[in-house]
Amino acid sequence: MLSDKSRSDKVEMIKNLIRANNYKDCQKTYEQCINVGISVNLISLTRFTEKLELLDRADRSKRIEQLQQEKNQLKKALTYEQVKQRETAITFELGELKIKENRLMEELNELSKLLDSKQFN
Repeated sequence: MLSDKSRSDKVEMIKNLIRANNYKDCQKTYEQCINVGISVNLISLTRFTEKLELLDRADRSKRIEQLQQEKNQLKKALTYEQVKQRETAITFELGELKIKENRLMEELNELSKLLDSKQFN
């Protein structure tokens, strides 16, 4: 008989496989389960996948709603100075992201050129 811990570990592993496959292609998830040594019924796996997707969507919706409420409450509680400070911080972060994006684009261009010229060490 499986212990509760090993059973819950297997259920979590199945959930992770389902999520990794974006709740689609139950046949692929089934094969992955078999490959890691978890014996499952394909029909039950399909039903479980559908229910897990619904639960995850509901959880995501709750979290988004909660974040929106917190954001609205935070907006009401901020002073002018705090708003200006946050605005400056966001602007700075966006600038850093733009710089990083440009560096990555340059690196990608160099890699593309290298692939085109087929010059490898």
